[in-house]
Amino acid sequence: MSKSTSRHVMSILLVIAISVGFIYFQFKDIEWITVIEVLKHVNLIYIGIACLAMFLYWWLESLVLHRFAKQADSTLKLRTSFRITMIGQFFNSVTPFASGGQPAQLYLLTRRKIDIGLASSVLLIKFIIYQAMIVATFIFFLIVGFPLLGHTTFEIKYLILIGFVINLVVIVGLIIVAKSERVASAIVHVFLKPALLFVKKEKREGIRENVASKITSFHEESLRFSGNKRLIWECTAYTILQLLFYLSIPYFVLLSMGVTDVGLMTVMTYHAFVMKLSSSIPTPGGSGGAEYSFTSFFGMVLGSDKLVIGLILWRLITYYSCTIFGAIAMIPFGRRKNRQLGGNR
Repeated sequence: MSKSTSRHVMSILLVIAISVGFIYFQFKDIEWITVIEVLKHVNLIYIGIACLAMFLYWWLESLVLHRFAKQADSTLKLRTSFRITMIGQFFNSVTPFASGGQPAQLYLLTRRKIDIGLASSVLLIKFIIYQAMIVATFIFFLIVGFPLLGHTTFEIKYLILIGFVINLVVIVGLIIVAKSERVASAIVHVFLKPALLFVKKEKREGIRENVASKITSFHEESLRFSGNKRLIWECTAYTILQLLFYLSIPYFVLLSMGVTDVGLMTVMTYHAFVMKLSSSIPTPGGSGGAEYSFTSFFGMVLGSDKLVIGLILWRLITYYSCTIFGAIAMIPFGRRKNRQLGGNR
């Protein structure tokens, strides 16, 4: 097992340990016989709808990636974009702050012989749209559901605010990087300078020139993408739908347990707050924070027996599915790479 694989396995085990530990200590006094009875009567049709909503979340994200990446590679198939999306989901799941998905997708795009500057601009514009729509939808649900925060603790409100500020800062920073070649160049050279200490002097200038050309390519392509208003608005619409499908997942989980007195808007508002709070937790998958925020919000409308089942089902659908299907999506790339290596012998 390679070091990277071992690290990812450890991340997944860490998430499982945190989740199991949280459930144990949070629900240690619960009557598990009652919980089992709730589980026996779960309506699988609604669980299937929740799973479909998660699939549509992935599919719409892959559609956005495909629409942008197609500008760089006309031979790119939608199924390939979907596979790249799922691999990004996997690395988002096993890294703190979901920071691993973008580098993994960048690597996969450059393997298709797409220039790294162009590939970087594709992922940057896509990421800006996604983060911007997260902020926009959160503001909407904050306005609609602000009274619902009255029953939560100060710590939850504080963490939600931190998550919102982080998203806002990220968006502003990325827009500046996309618009200003000088800023992008300065950031790259901050990381490049220590790296060049390990390179022979005669090769350093060539590396600097190559990096400068890639930065120029990245800046030009970013401006070209941002100038394509039709493409931007189309992908913005896809992203809004993507987030709405994701936010609706707990609603179908509740319906599967026979909870019909909690409205869709209330559930989506709670989920938006959960999503924002867990994004500020520096653990893979926001583990710990995700469980805590889910029980804090949905505990206001669910009894302990249904709350623990809802938490487990929600976590399986929204997190562990990304890990499992993302890992499966990596298999074809591995096989293809092995075939290529075998053919080069």
